[in-house]
Amino acid sequence: MQFIEFKKEHFTHDEEQNSYFLEISKDEVGFDNIKIQKKSGDHLSDDLDYEIMDHPTRIRVVVKEPEDIRVNF
Repeated sequence: MQFIEFKKEHFTHDEEQNSYFLEISKDEVGFDNIKIQKKSGDHLSDDLDYEIMDHPTRIRVVVKEPEDIRVNF
């Protein structure tokens, strides 16, 4: 399994939805199972409330508050 890590600064604030999002090209992560984990230092946690929106060419990860994350694919 491969992964990409993102810092909370990579998230964009959506004022209308009062949330934050990050878009990732499907060319980078593929089209299959994606798992998001919260990253704190060297520690990974599944304790992250997120939603994945699937678009034809990208995925959008939506969270209430930005966190450092690891996207496993």
